[in-house]
Amino acid sequence: MKIDFNTAMKTTKQLTVLATLCVTLIACGQNSPIFTPTPHSYQIDHDKKIIVLNIDVEDDIDQELTELQLEDAYTFSTPANGLQDTETYTVEKNGEPYSLFITKSPILAIQVKDSLTKHPRVLGHFRYFDADTTFTSVIGMDLRGNLSLTYPKKSFNVEFYTDSVSKGQKDIKLKKLREDDDIILDGLYNEPLLLRAYSSQKLWNELHTPHYASEEKKARATVDGFYVDLFVNDEYRGIYLVSEKINRGLLKLKKKKGDTVRGELFKAGYYDPGTSFKGAPDFKNSLPTWAGWEMEYPYEDYTAHYDNLHKAITFVTTSTDADFAQQLPKYFDVPNLVDYFLFINLIRATDNLGKNFYLAKYNENTPYFIVPWDMDGVLGTIQAGKRIPTTDDILSNHLFDRMQKDPALKSKMNKRWTALRSNEFAEEALVSRIRETYNELVNEKKYERDQLAWDKSHEEEHLTYMLEWLEKRITYLDTFFKEE
Repeated sequence: MKIDFNTAMKTTKQLTVLATLCVTLIACGQNSPIFTPTPHSYQIDHDKKIIVLNIDVEDDIDQELTELQLEDAYTFSTPANGLQDTETYTVEKNGEPYSLFITKSPILAIQVKDSLTKHPRVLGHFRYFDADTTFTSVIGMDLRGNLSLTYPKKSFNVEFYTDSVSKGQKDIKLKKLREDDDIILDGLYNEPLLLRAYSSQKLWNELHTPHYASEEKKARATVDGFYVDLFVNDEYRGIYLVSEKINRGLLKLKKKKGDTVRGELFKAGYYDPGTSFKGAPDFKNSLPTWAGWEMEYPYEDYTAHYDNLHKAITFVTTSTDADFAQQLPKYFDVPNLVDYFLFINLIRATDNLGKNFYLAKYNENTPYFIVPWDMDGVLGTIQAGKRIPTTDDILSNHLFDRMQKDPALKSKMNKRWTALRSNEFAEEALVSRIRETYNELVNEKKYERDQLAWDKSHEEEHLTYMLEWLEKRITYLDTFFKEE
């Protein structure tokens, strides 16, 4: 079932502003006005003493305020000359101080009755509030990740339901994300600056276009996302990244037609000779996994389809050098492989060459291509968030080892590196991308309130380290991918 939020669930900006202003700037017989925000535009954590309020920054209140009327009256410790998302305010209720934050990002408020585990999903209620869009939905929610399960700040899967009984899937359109029935709420606990995965996703989408984009103009190279403030059972959980999931719909792969398998999608789930392209053992299509791979599409009636993937990996592991150079485009999209190899080495994604990527096929007549995924342990850190200052190595696997040994393929890598260094990989462009996101998180007080929730540092020294590491990494790669 699809929901059209442009007509059914969208509250226009004009109505939101009107509803706000009608009850906001009124003196109520006092010397200074009272601000009463739109219902559901704020959430309060009474234990952590945090209030997050969403106001469209284009309509910031610019009159002096002394009182904030929420579920109760909150008095400003110092009269506020308007409300801005670049300021932190202190308000008091019955003598208790609260930190008030203004945000232009969405606020998510989730209620669940049962304890959350990795499986199964539990029923919950989801409320989304942004400046011009608000809606509610029944959801199923569970914990996600492996290593991230050990972090105090958890990450979640959320699936939207039509109702709590049938649990029918319901497609939701959020900002610029693809319309789909589920999202990821990434806690980013292992990212000191909350931006490594986000910036990497943006960079890949900018530099790489799917080879079939002329046929599928809406096909994406990987996921996109945006930041939100998350409350779960009235507890403030900090800043989260709302992200899409990689699936057939995101990539616009061709659907299975009758008995004909057209589009295919596999996830490199764990390290194994298969996902490192070192070995292709026998397979059984009666099993959903094989050699480290998990079949995502099409997998139905307990039947997988590993025939083509087995042939492709067998080719990598057994072909002669001459056959490898000549026939590689039959099995894999070579420009995609080149881009991925350069990209992974630029950001030094140590955990993304034997797992944490997808292999996809648009239709039965096209080659496989790689889709990057889960890029948190990058830019001078590993997946647990620990700093690894190494800048002078090359990350690879057996597939890319063979490509590097072929003079023509290595030349393609060198030429592509040179081209990217003048555009997407230009140091100024890379630094600007990172600084822009960092400044947004700083200026809009996202770091400040996330630290209040988790007592975890987001100091500028982390940015200094990252940018110094990036400069050294680029210098080394310029020598490795130097054109002859």
